[in-house]
Amino acid sequence: MSEGTLLDVVYCEGWDPATRALIGRFSPGIARERDASGEQYAVALVRPGSGVPLVLVEVAWKHHFARSAHFDERSRRRGLFEFRVLEDGSLFLVKVEQWTYHFDDQEEFDEQNAGRVELSFGPDGDGWMHKAPRGYGGGSSSGRVRKPLSELRMPKPTFGDWEPFTNSKELTLRTPDTPVTDPPLPVEERPWRPSVPLRPFGIYEMFTAGTRFSLSGGHGVVEIGLRDAGTLRMTSGRLVAADPAFLDSDAAHFTVTVPPGEYRVVVSVIRFVDEPSHERVVAAKLVVADVPVATWEAALWPGQNALFLGDGEFYGYGVDSGTGCFTDADALPEEMDDELLEKFEEVDPHIDVTPDGADGNIIAFTTGWGDGSYPTWIGRAADGTPVCFVTDMLILNRARILTA
Repeated sequence: MSEGTLLDVVYCEGWDPATRALIGRFSPGIARERDASGEQYAVALVRPGSGVPLVLVEVAWKHHFARSAHFDERSRRRGLFEFRVLEDGSLFLVKVEQWTYHFDDQEEFDEQNAGRVELSFGPDGDGWMHKAPRGYGGGSSSGRVRKPLSELRMPKPTFGDWEPFTNSKELTLRTPDTPVTDPPLPVEERPWRPSVPLRPFGIYEMFTAGTRFSLSGGHGVVEIGLRDAGTLRMTSGRLVAADPAFLDSDAAHFTVTVPPGEYRVVVSVIRFVDEPSHERVVAAKLVVADVPVATWEAALWPGQNALFLGDGEFYGYGVDSGTGCFTDADALPEEMDDELLEKFEEVDPHIDVTPDGADGNIIAFTTGWGDGSYPTWIGRAADGTPVCFVTDMLILNRARILTA
């Protein structure tokens, strides 16, 4: 894009790749209202009279999200730049996707033949790059990259300041004074949605005995049962959740802590209605206080930031033994010996173990379908106090709640 380019500013719901057209146009006033409330909207920068954007900016401040799409002369998106608003208010470039189209009628995002470069960056500027110069049909390579933070951060633009998203300077942007005729689109019909990390689903119902879920993929109907797994003795208040086979003195604890004390652990077990003998642990909860949960958030380890998670991503601990656990950081053994490992082989569906010489204990539980990676959620009361930690085996993440 050359300097001094004149572009019209068009506010809308977004871009429809099927018709290659902007849809759901609305007034700058509506866009400003959405910007202030954090609700999603899009702004297209188009050549006068063309209706085809050179750049489309998608904004959803409620989700700390912004993304700019850059188009080629055939209305194909050739670059996507995804940003997050950080705690200090700055905008951080977390992801870049770029495509090279090798012939005029090549389809947009042609995975097999279009050249593709993907980059993602963490809060310290370290990142990962994946290249497929001729598409995935022509070979690919991956490796680590690093960018100076000065190249990844910028001030969050104010409403109407779209030039920073264009990778250009000295643009002339104008907002045409033309009537808006498109009807508003309901949320479910909008052509895009912001990238949002995995969120907890149905936790209340998951810990309500008798609730029934219909599993996704036609895997049947299940009913919730609750099991008392014992009392966790926490001398430091620093919670560790992990595969017990990998516990040692270096295991990380969550950044959110609780007062030292004794807290009960409850496991949620599903029983298949058509196969009553088939049971699975779907979640384990450390109850800090019997207070209703007002908000949920991801439990994080030091150095993690949920703003850098991609769509549907989560931080979780890896399980390779079909077992997870809760314990206090003070109860961690120096190393996991064979005798302790043998005790964890007896988990069915939970077990309470005290390592030799420790004041605290380890409560272990089976993990859903077995091995995998599982997130832990923190439930907070209305005043922000942590009231529970829940490790979710994700079995019910896409299930349908039938009764509660």
